[in-house]
Amino acid sequence: MTKEHRPILTDEILHFLYRNASFQALEEKQQQILFAKFKNEPLFKEVIEISIALEEMIEEVEATMPKIQDKDFLFPQEQQKLLLKNRTVSRGNVLFVPFEELEKIYSPMIVMIQQSDSMSEYEAFSKGTIMPLFNLCALQKRDLIILPFSHTTAEPLLFKNGALDVSLFERFLYKLLNGTAQIVPALEKVLELFSEDSINNQRDLMIITDNQFNDFQPFIESDFTERLLELSVDTSVIAISEADFEVQPIPFADKVFFANE
Repeated sequence: MTKEHRPILTDEILHFLYRNASFQALEEKQQQILFAKFKNEPLFKEVIEISIALEEMIEEVEATMPKIQDKDFLFPQEQQKLLLKNRTVSRGNVLFVPFEELEKIYSPMIVMIQQSDSMSEYEAFSKGTIMPLFNLCALQKRDLIILPFSHTTAEPLLFKNGALDVSLFERFLYKLLNGTAQIVPALEKVLELFSEDSINNQRDLMIITDNQFNDFQPFIESDFTERLLELSVDTSVIAISEADFEVQPIPFADKVFFANE
């Protein structure tokens, strides 16, 4: 077997997949299809390895976590790890929800992922940060919607109940946009999607961006802060550069994390 055709599904990758609730939600036949489709794909391996590194250091983050001024780094240079929070909705004094019995407790989680030319070198990192969210959504039986954007906004990728649909995952992994980024159309699409949500419980938006979008002035002049507030959307941002974020900030972000520069 030549080096370029050697399967890349190491024991570490297999262990990660089999303990991931999103992968577990697939029937065995679909799991095998996923293995066959991606076993020799370097990008798949890189994305999963990044996810494993992030998973190792996942920590709880308080809902009141300070914003940008406190300079919380998502990917510290000395640790190269991601801090994500696995949050649980409480019902009065009830802290543990029987997810296997109750359907659609949570609103969808939407992830806006910038795929402009300036983000091309962060492709594997950006996609790797999303993988832990698949697991969270599958555990909570909530829909995960991935919305790629650049100069245009792509068709949303809807992963029902967080299940790792193979055909959609392939599109997520390999379909790329290009050009310069425009954030306003993507946010309009997010508002449209959340306005169609009838559950209205823990609406989460994550934006992965380098903050180099070319419609910053229309973005600032818009009323996104108020409109997201009206829909009770909690917004997190993974920003590639602190310096670029300070030049073109996202003022309605409840939590901001930075990649190392």
